[in-house]
Amino acid sequence: MQDEAVTTSVLALFKLSAFRRFIGVLVPAAFADWIDFIAIMVLVNYTWGMGATEVASVIMAATLPRVLFGLPAGILVDRIGAGPVLLASLVIRAAVMVGMFFFANTLALLITLVFLKSTISAAFMPAQQLALKKLVPSNMLTQAVSVDHFVIQSTKIFAPVLGGALLAIWSPHNVFLLGGLFFAVGALFCVTLLGVLKKDKVSSEAEQENKGNVLSDAKEGLAYIWKTPRLLLGMALICLFIFSVFLYEAVLLLLIKETGQPGASAGPIIGAIGVGGLVGTYLTAKIGDRINLHLMMVIGSFFGGTLTIVAGWLPFSPEPFTLNEQMALWFVAGIFSSLITVPYGAIIVKQTPEELLGRVSSVGEMLQSGLTLISIPIGAFLAEQWFVSMPFFAGGVTMSVGAVIGLVAALSLGKAPDPEPVVSEEVV
Repeated sequence: MQDEAVTTSVLALFKLSAFRRFIGVLVPAAFADWIDFIAIMVLVNYTWGMGATEVASVIMAATLPRVLFGLPAGILVDRIGAGPVLLASLVIRAAVMVGMFFFANTLALLITLVFLKSTISAAFMPAQQLALKKLVPSNMLTQAVSVDHFVIQSTKIFAPVLGGALLAIWSPHNVFLLGGLFFAVGALFCVTLLGVLKKDKVSSEAEQENKGNVLSDAKEGLAYIWKTPRLLLGMALICLFIFSVFLYEAVLLLLIKETGQPGASAGPIIGAIGVGGLVGTYLTAKIGDRINLHLMMVIGSFFGGTLTIVAGWLPFSPEPFTLNEQMALWFVAGIFSSLITVPYGAIIVKQTPEELLGRVSSVGEMLQSGLTLISIPIGAFLAEQWFVSMPFFAGGVTMSVGAVIGLVAALSLGKAPDPEPVVSEEVV
């Protein structure tokens, strides 16, 4: 199995008809999410001329549902399967985007619609993870997760560019309508996957016999995480990473200003992070089955944390760093971030049986969203009480120290891999 995994290429994935159709679902959905975000920010900031409080309320409306409804959404995915949840999520979000086109004329209505859309989105990620597991053979899962991450990372770069270009000639409401069209296209591709993603009859019958209430389903998922050390370690490392990153992400533009760079430099620097993430994703796909996934996360955390500390030191440097030097720094940091996020996705999919994957992956999403809500105000407090670099120092130290602890934990688990859960080999 290991030799087969090592020789598997990313291109081999695209020989699978079902995987190609799955990408047809993922790409338009990811584009819709990001052009929607840009349009909302422009609408609130520029069209309506509102300030930081209103923007923060919209961001809260987009983030909070993932914390509140993540686990129930994961239970729903486990009970009815990936296909129906993916399709319903795409269709309902398309309808919400059309609703934004017609009705998002006040902040209250916009927040309501954003909250509804995010609530539906909470079920999309666990359903997407379960779909990957059903569509892709077990020896190709690391590559599949890498492609999935590559698509999402690419849209973070290109969708804002597309959205910005469209907003130069369209109103934000017209962009909402385009986002609805993207979701609809994804739904059409999803229809072609319903047959492949249907729940196995044996699994369905067993679940009917053992089906409890929602609380017992939630406990079962949490118990599985707790009893699976490699899964627990992966979640701990990704949570440390998310907490650390969002300590400083909100003040990144202020740090760039502190280094003497003009505001226009923010675009190239943020773009360098995104391109670095794409390179890191490609590298992970190439080497992901040759190296322990937890070790990759530890390496990414340690060196990513170190570079974050260096970035915080830039305003104090006696010799100013040029724009190109700062872009190079953040490019490498982007590479290391992918060495954390992509292996985590592979660990979740590999270490979790199909009947629990919705719950397990949604717990990870809930924890990450919750830490995002917590770390942003902490980072802002650190910057206000001390100086702009303090959130970078705190985040970098947290990542690096967490990596050392994670390395000790990974070594204590031993070299023998956990037995992987049985997966469906349907790849038609």
